[in-house]
Amino acid sequence: MSDVTPPPAEAIAAQQAFDAATAEVQRVNALMPSSLAVGAGDASIPDELRAEWKKAWDARMDALWALREAKNWVGNGGPKAAEAALRLAARGGEHPQGAA
Repeated sequence: MSDVTPPPAEAIAAQQAFDAATAEVQRVNALMPSSLAVGAGDASIPDELRAEWKKAWDARMDALWALREAKNWVGNGGPKAAEAALRLAARGGEHPQGAA
């Protein structure tokens, strides 16, 4: 594997924010009633839960745009290697520079 330039701190922070926002959307999704139950009229989605879901989804989209801006950094290993290095660094792993 070719050497990959370490990701900048702002890119790491953007990936971490996106990961956290994704986890929040998943948490809220788990609170939702089944779509089959809603479709059958056996359950409904309370307004408070709809608002919480929208807030979580909007935060995730904001984090996605920030991450896309931060991904202008590519490093010298190419886009795939840069993305892998960014995710690894954001999730607490070692930087894979020089790794085989």
